[in-house]
Amino acid sequence: MKKGIFLPLVVAILAAIVYALIVSSAEKKLTASKSIKQVFVPIRDIKEREVIKRDLIRPVPVPAAYLQKDAFTYTTDADFKAIENAVARIQIPKGNQISKYAITSLSPEAGLSSKIPVQMRGYIISVPLSTANMIKPDDNVDVLLTFEANMRNGTREKVSITLLQNIKVLGVGSNLGQGIDLKTANAMKNKEEEEAAFSDSSALSLALSPQDAQYLALAQEEGVISVILRSHGDVTTHITDVTTFGRLFQS
Repeated sequence: MKKGIFLPLVVAILAAIVYALIVSSAEKKLTASKSIKQVFVPIRDIKEREVIKRDLIRPVPVPAAYLQKDAFTYTTDADFKAIENAVARIQIPKGNQISKYAITSLSPEAGLSSKIPVQMRGYIISVPLSTANMIKPDDNVDVLLTFEANMRNGTREKVSITLLQNIKVLGVGSNLGQGIDLKTANAMKNKEEEEAAFSDSSALSLALSPQDAQYLALAQEEGVISVILRSHGDVTTHITDVTTFGRLFQS
């Protein structure tokens, strides 16, 4: 074959190979763009450190080519559990894909304020470990106050009153009711057991109105505070009398 013919032939072959590679790459991108994934997005802006509830998010379809790195994908309703009750590290705008970087687990590191209902306050009291071990986040409790009171006959006598009723428990120690895996749960348990070796009490976080927070702060200065558990779902407010030793031993 003449040299003048061979060189153009080689160039043509190389050009054909390059063209085939370009077409193949374009086809792959087109195929990828047609592959649809379901991702989670907020239905409104989610504020920084806001707890993410199921009604704040929904799955939407996006081409796989536009799937963000570490974005949470949706296949079944069980996938909601990966995001529910997590806390936003940063503000997540409406419609943006929710990535693993943008959220963290509900924990003391995320801050108790994430769980406090709007217009309420998080009040932290110390309770015996034996009491704390029987209470779980989202339980309801009543708060009792026992103190010495001046009686009408001029004597002083210990009395007990129900100070607050139907109070929501936000957290017990480092347990804020977060969804965590077994490894994390065991690590938290070991940490609390180590801390318990140096203390016989634990922190109980309560959701109070500003006025009730003032009542409880004053009561702590006047006497001994106790908490009692309510039946789950019982939100009835009961009328109670002041209890005295005289009434206690009345026949």
